[in-house]
Amino acid sequence: MTGRPLLAALAAGAVAGAAYGEDPAGRWEFRTDIASKGCTIQGVMSIGLADPVTGERACRFASAETCGPADPSPIEMDQICTIAFEGDFLEIRSTVFASLTPGRGIDGYLPDHFTIRPTGAARMSGTWFDRNYADQVEFWRTRGGATS
Repeated sequence: MTGRPLLAALAAGAVAGAAYGEDPAGRWEFRTDIASKGCTIQGVMSIGLADPVTGERACRFASAETCGPADPSPIEMDQICTIAFEGDFLEIRSTVFASLTPGRGIDGYLPDHFTIRPTGAARMSGTWFDRNYADQVEFWRTRGGATS
């Protein structure tokens, strides 16, 4: 990519970063309580640096889903994801990579997706969803979460 297309892509990445305010690269914790399912999903996500041409980012996270008192042991999954800016929002789309729960495969576990936006210096909120459910999600920086 050369000339105008390259400049347009770089400008788009700069605008998305400016709309966001703070670079989202680094480690984030997240949690969603899915009322209609009776489950909680929480985890830690690492967000990479933006691709200099497309502005897209890679990410990876481990999620732990617990569904009520009858299910005290969480199902833990390793997921890989991509992030693209859509205006002020970060669109996170995931793929289940591996199970972290002994004896449990990835079959039947739907990937966790997010549409979030910044709500403070070290917080983001928005929507968590999979193919069947959706609810609110909160992200916050872990200690030493920002990268430079």
